[in-house]
Amino acid sequence: MPPTPPPTPTATATERSSRRVVWGVVLLGLAARTALAAVVPLTTDEAYYVDWARHLAPGYLDHPPLVAWLIAGPLWLFGHHELAVRLPALLLQSGTTLLAASLARALAGPCAAVALALMLQAAPVFSVGAFLITPDAPLAFGWAGALWAVERAASRGPRWWLAVGLFLGLAALAKLHAGLLGLALLAACLATADGRRALRTPWPWLAAALALLACSPFLLWNARHGWATFAFQSSHGLRGRSFSALRLLGSLAGQAGYVSPLLLGLAAAAAWRALRGPPRALAPAALAFSALPVVALFALSAAFTPGALPHWTATAWLSALVLLAAAGGARLRTALLVGGAMTALLLVALPVAPRFVGGPLDELRGWREAVEEARRIAPGARLATTHWMALGHLGWYAQEPLVYVSDRLAGPSLYSPLRDERPLLVVAPDRLGPDRAELERLLGPLAERGELAVRYGGRVMRRYRFYERR
Repeated sequence: MPPTPPPTPTATATERSSRRVVWGVVLLGLAARTALAAVVPLTTDEAYYVDWARHLAPGYLDHPPLVAWLIAGPLWLFGHHELAVRLPALLLQSGTTLLAASLARALAGPCAAVALALMLQAAPVFSVGAFLITPDAPLAFGWAGALWAVERAASRGPRWWLAVGLFLGLAALAKLHAGLLGLALLAACLATADGRRALRTPWPWLAAALALLACSPFLLWNARHGWATFAFQSSHGLRGRSFSALRLLGSLAGQAGYVSPLLLGLAAAAAWRALRGPPRALAPAALAFSALPVVALFALSAAFTPGALPHWTATAWLSALVLLAAAGGARLRTALLVGGAMTALLLVALPVAPRFVGGPLDELRGWREAVEEARRIAPGARLATTHWMALGHLGWYAQEPLVYVSDRLAGPSLYSPLRDERPLLVVAPDRLGPDRAELERLLGPLAERGELAVRYGGRVMRRYRFYERR
């Protein structure tokens, strides 16, 4: 093969310009998300993960531990503020964009890198949603990093397989979805000549060993707890028994809203073309196998399972968007404009929505008042509550972990116990958790210390009863 000619000055200038644009897009997006992260109240899931971070462990019932590990450091360093909790998500989204843009550049040149960076600002799930700290933030970073490293292993040398293993292990510490990426990488290796050659060397197997080593604390914790996370997630995502076309359409509509409709359509078309065509190169094959097959799996799960969520497919659409950036297309500009408009509206609406919008946002309200009332009733008491949702929100405003009192299995059921001799005051939200009779079965005799009705906008938002253990 003849040597590759050196890049021309024009090509080098275009490359430098592309990198500057990508960095500019990333930094502007980071600034917007930082402003949001500082003013929007913690969501229910985020407050729950803060409680995890106060009980650090190698694993939790709902998910692997990385989200808790990431929250704990900034919360300790910078104090009790929403921005401290969300700082890892902000940085990880920037890293995800840089890795995905670098992969697009390697596949199709500098314009593809710019297009990909813009797509990840135009798709709401990767732009506005990315200021929230959830397991999806480190999952997306590890997902993008593993695919980026696969391209480097194919183009720059087999030692890059070690980076594949590290990124895959990181993703596995974030969310069980990482197993689907591992299967996609194996499928890509089996389907391409480069991949089959690689499998005859030790490097991909070392990558798999590194991934397993990285997530071994979580696997060992699960083995000691009866594989609790795997059992919980299988019952959570695969518990349905009857097909519902309405649930399937709802999932697809939700995904279109998360990615933006035109971007989703174009990305699906690009991923379908990549999946249908003969696999020639390892990295595009890995992207193809980690895109629509994963979307199809979760869409089918949604059709059978009440409560399946559209954001479960987010990383699969990340793979599809990289394929779209590499393919280009005449309608891409329009798709970016539509997605950008959706994102801009959300950026404007989110800081003020919690003040005026009811419905789903009601779950963010009425918690601070309960903590204030509990402190008035029993200063110095240790607080307890009866539901995982209340545990996170009340714990955030109390600025300390609460005791979980319920016979319903939840994440706190598997916490290591904390020694605390203070008297116990149970803050029991109405319709969340056991009633008084069940609480007395769990705790012994209780004395009722009062009630509270929290009002917002003329409505009773939340009711509480307070019980002190005798």
